[in-house]
Amino acid sequence: MSLDDIKLSPFLVKKLYEKTLVVSSFAKEEKTEITKNVVSKNNISTEIDAVNAIKYLGKNNRHILIIVNEKEHKFLGDDELSFLMNILSACNITMADTALVNAYTDENVMYENLIKIFEPTTILFIGTEPQALGFPVQIPMYQVQSYNKQQYLCAPSLQKLSADKEEKKQLWVALKKIFSI
Repeated sequence: MSLDDIKLSPFLVKKLYEKTLVVSSFAKEEKTEITKNVVSKNNISTEIDAVNAIKYLGKNNRHILIIVNEKEHKFLGDDELSFLMNILSACNITMADTALVNAYTDENVMYENLIKIFEPTTILFIGTEPQALGFPVQIPMYQVQSYNKQQYLCAPSLQKLSADKEEKKQLWVALKKIFSI
């Protein structure tokens, strides 16, 4: 077995990457202090408000924003996270490439904040509606839409996707368009 074939459970991934995948409010405050120092040195009067920081899972390396609406977990349950990781893996994407945000648990998850903080090029709405978060677009399910140099896609919840083969097929067709697979 090669290192490329090792499968890690979502629980193990969380434990292994606690310090790097989950951005805590403490880490955000440290980053903000550094940013404030750099900003003041460049004579720019912009400040980042650490109190309004949005908690997310991932590193946002490729500026892919995934927005879910999970009532029972901070981000996703183990089964849903594993399913999402499998979807991303099929698209040659890792969690480090994305920022996973739970709109249900964070009142700061609104259009203006998300665009400023994450600077996304791709936004996936999973189990949530763009209009509910102040996005100026209406997107039919599984139809890739472009707006403001960003690509948007809406899909049902991960629970529904994992249970319905037809839904998975429709999602896969849309993801192939977005990620040129």
